[in-house]
Amino acid sequence: MFGSTCITLFLVSLAQPQQATPTELLEQIRAAGSKAPTALFDSLAKQRTPEAWKAFQSALGSMRNADTICRAFASMKFFHGADDVQESVVEYLAEAALESNEKVALHAVLRLGELWPVCQDQLVDLALKHATADGRSVAMMCLVEHGSPFTSKQISILSKSKEVGIRYEAKLATLFAPADDVAIAKTVTKFAASSDVAERLAAVEFLRIASTPKRFELLRERLNDKDPRVNRKCLDVLEHTRAAAAVGILIDRLEVADVGEAHRTAEALRRLTEMSFGTDPRGWRRWWKIEADQFQFNGERDISISLVDADPNGTASFYGMAITAQHLVFAIDTSDSMKADAGGTDGLTRLEVARKQVSQAIKDLPKNSSFNIVNFGKSAWSWNGKLVAAKAKSKTKAFGHVKGLKMSWGTEAYQALREAFVDPRADTILLLTDGDPQLSLMQDRAVMRRIIIQWNRTRHTAIDCITIGTDRGWLRKIAMATGGRYKQV
Repeated sequence: MFGSTCITLFLVSLAQPQQATPTELLEQIRAAGSKAPTALFDSLAKQRTPEAWKAFQSALGSMRNADTICRAFASMKFFHGADDVQESVVEYLAEAALESNEKVALHAVLRLGELWPVCQDQLVDLALKHATADGRSVAMMCLVEHGSPFTSKQISILSKSKEVGIRYEAKLATLFAPADDVAIAKTVTKFAASSDVAERLAAVEFLRIASTPKRFELLRERLNDKDPRVNRKCLDVLEHTRAAAAVGILIDRLEVADVGEAHRTAEALRRLTEMSFGTDPRGWRRWWKIEADQFQFNGERDISISLVDADPNGTASFYGMAITAQHLVFAIDTSDSMKADAGGTDGLTRLEVARKQVSQAIKDLPKNSSFNIVNFGKSAWSWNGKLVAAKAKSKTKAFGHVKGLKMSWGTEAYQALREAFVDPRADTILLLTDGDPQLSLMQDRAVMRRIIIQWNRTRHTAIDCITIGTDRGWLRKIAMATGGRYKQV
């Protein structure tokens, strides 16, 4: 009996694969070079020992390919909680975040955030001092996603940043710090009237959930803010409150809103009330006069997006979607795949159709609009660097630029969106692509969406996504996350 049990255990042990040692895994990674599979790095990191970490560093030291290094960084999350090595891993990534290679540095910051909370001080430092805006933004994204309880010292440091997005997060943390109701109300009122746009943005965001005595009075005032970012955040917050007071304020705003804001306000009212009277305040006023005292909001907020505008009403349009934005950026894919046949009867390529669509849309833009063009292939290029008024001269220059667009290998959608976000006045980005991110600074589509959401915390810029050929879920999710529209052509 005893002997048979021993034999059984022995046979079972022979049937089970033996775990490779750190040295053996290191040798396999070196032999595979830039083609080393992620599974090897995962297996090494999952051992979570000082020996495994030493081998992991040696493996990274032998790598020269940025994509392979970034894949290896993703495996470092398995060292989380390994008391003997976790701090060393954090220090390694914090140092790698300062690399001159932009892709390596960005991914190092991203993966540093997966070692929470040991990495908090390093992320705060990178959010303030990283050499690139991307690095600073991703560091702050990691802090925000973890609901970082900033210390007063960290808030003071971050408040000194030159970037609105960083200061905004610090000011918002100030408002959410423990304090009595009187002190909080006083700080909110002070921030709402501040000359610093970050403080005004933070005040409006705080009012999303805070019921201070002057909540709707302050939101009404900030709808008139000179900075369009504050105006757009106000619209979003008012819609989110699901309060009768918000409906009245939004209807009043339609009286003075410009074309772009009027459409955004009407959409907010539609989602809030499930009624649709367009941008004409008179219809809304007649209805609200009757319904105000008895109106009941549904339990769930309507967050649906419009896939296609059914009635362009003769306005500018792009691939069949009416352009209701007033300050917009066209982000156009010029990768090699755009030379494929567009599928129509005229035999045009996808890029040729895109050129026609962009040129016609720009031609039809009203004079009080502004626009820019970003095209992307192996990299991303901004035509003007910022929005330009939609006047005859600038339109003519844009037509020449569009006509001369050249194709290149790669789909750098991430940098294209980054370029499109440069001008804070942009209320809409029209993104056209026929592929997924390739050879891109950030190829992980889920991470890209997270970063865009972080950028948009102070922008509220809608991203309308048009995909050519295949339905692409990552574009649909970006449109949904930003209040944009999605269409497959």
